[in-house]
Amino acid sequence: MQNRVYQCCKILQLILITNAPKDTWNLALNSIRIVQENGEWYVAIGGEIAPYAVYTNERWNRGINPNENWIEKSIEEAMPMIRRIMSDAISTAEINEWTLKNYINRLTRQYREHIDYKRQLLFNI
Repeated sequence: MQNRVYQCCKILQLILITNAPKDTWNLALNSIRIVQENGEWYVAIGGEIAPYAVYTNERWNRGINPNENWIEKSIEEAMPMIRRIMSDAISTAEINEWTLKNYINRLTRQYREHIDYKRQLLFNI
């Protein structure tokens, strides 16, 4: 059971990282983490590393927050896979294949686009 809970946390963490705002990548790469406390696993977002994390998810008083509700949307996106994991209806190999197909490739593409963007900014200096 503990292993399944941890697998669910890994899925949620990956989806949160993939969907997180990435202006600097600090939030995505450093502050979405799996924590074990008193024998329980959970996913934490923000904290000292990214104290602004809560504001990335909320409605803004002025203008439109393009990231509004990204955490809730990520949780909803993770729920079908979490249900499969918790019902023991999927193997570890299938989970790994699913994450590679749906998220690892997407996250890799996002990072490459970010690096290309930064490279272009440096080129224009």
